[in-house]
Amino acid sequence: MKTRVGVALAAGLVVVAGCGASGLETGGGTVEKKTASAFLTTTEADWHKQVDAESNKNIDPSARCYFVTGADGKQSLGTLACGPLRRLGTPERQVWDVLAIQTTGGDKPGFEPADSDQWQKSQLRPDNSAFWRPDDKKADDNADALAAPAAPAAQAGLTTVSDKSEKLELKPATGKIVVPDGTLTLKGLATPETVGSGTEVKAPASGEKFVVAVFGTTPTLDPLDGASAVNAATAKSALTKWTVTVGDEQRPVEVLPGVGSEASAAERTLLVSVPKDTSDLTLTATNGGVVQKLSLTTGERTTTDVAAAYYRTGVSVDLGKSFPPTVRNVGEYYKSTYFLSLKKAALAPWDPDHGWAPAGKAWFRLQIDSKLDYNYILYKTTWVAPFLKLTADGVAIPPVPDTMDVDVIAIPVPATTKVVQLTANSVLSFAATDPGATPASGRVTFPVLTATATFQ
Repeated sequence: MKTRVGVALAAGLVVVAGCGASGLETGGGTVEKKTASAFLTTTEADWHKQVDAESNKNIDPSARCYFVTGADGKQSLGTLACGPLRRLGTPERQVWDVLAIQTTGGDKPGFEPADSDQWQKSQLRPDNSAFWRPDDKKADDNADALAAPAAPAAQAGLTTVSDKSEKLELKPATGKIVVPDGTLTLKGLATPETVGSGTEVKAPASGEKFVVAVFGTTPTLDPLDGASAVNAATAKSALTKWTVTVGDEQRPVEVLPGVGSEASAAERTLLVSVPKDTSDLTLTATNGGVVQKLSLTTGERTTTDVAAAYYRTGVSVDLGKSFPPTVRNVGEYYKSTYFLSLKKAALAPWDPDHGWAPAGKAWFRLQIDSKLDYNYILYKTTWVAPFLKLTADGVAIPPVPDTMDVDVIAIPVPATTKVVQLTANSVLSFAATDPGATPASGRVTFPVLTATATFQ
């Protein structure tokens, strides 16, 4: 009868005196010591041939194979255990390779692998068992506590960003960098001894250390409409260049998951391997002429005043000022109807049509809605400048060229502005293109709109 015993889990070492002079008892009879020894020698040689070629392991100098018996040391459990051998990434105490064996028939039974020579690697010591060898060699009492092998070294200067999560002890950090094509927000910083897990674990290259920053990314939103500030038309001009500064070295990294889209990442991991004496490490975002820096040591940001409005709250306000379609007819032929709404206002350092605001300024962005109907076959019209008059914190802002045919008007104001008062004067000049039209020219004035935008 064949006896097969599966691999059970975990028990402590049981030291036994041996299986007696006759050999090892099995369900198929007693296997003599010399027969057991011959099988053990062959199997052990085959095992060493396999494992000695493995990399990233810690093998005890006295590693060998043992028959696994019951706790009394008399009866084979149908398995062979070889070790101790600790592979990279395996849990503690899983240091035994186990092979199922069976007894051969006949007057003098022996052993052979059960069904096939299939090893179950990196197992716990089989439960409720002892180890036996015909030569009475014992496994060390501390064999199961074999230390893990040293993690292999990563390449020097490794710099990478991935969406793969790491098990890290993070120092909390909440610093952020906001650029037109995305927003990065730190979640934590770490300097782990190793990164990765299992067989993928890595240690720093010689003379280096790891610095890890875990962060999330989201689109930067336009405060006027809540959509991504960057669209397909503006993506190229809004592209941010990200680098990690290590001393005098600039290492390029791809931080944002997508450009000109609604792409976001709940968590990304930046891994940098730097010289051990590196005291500070900086992530730099360069967009056009605007440079912002984030320390990967302290989590603090260094930014220019141009981008300051990105880090203010309460930078948009609903104005809700409008007048309904208003008729202005003059003489026999000139007829017109005009509607105007001042919908929303915002402060922003960057505008899709104008780029970054000048130094020390932010864009006051005004969202408008308007519609003019007139008998264009007989007349051409021109809006009388200035359409808008503004004060920022009580100081008059120089007029800008009027662009009443756009949905958003951008006007530079001081970056620290908190209150903008505006007046919209809708005055239309018209002139006949047909000599028979009367009147030949003139002006019409529509209602004046005033509004106050208050920002935090």
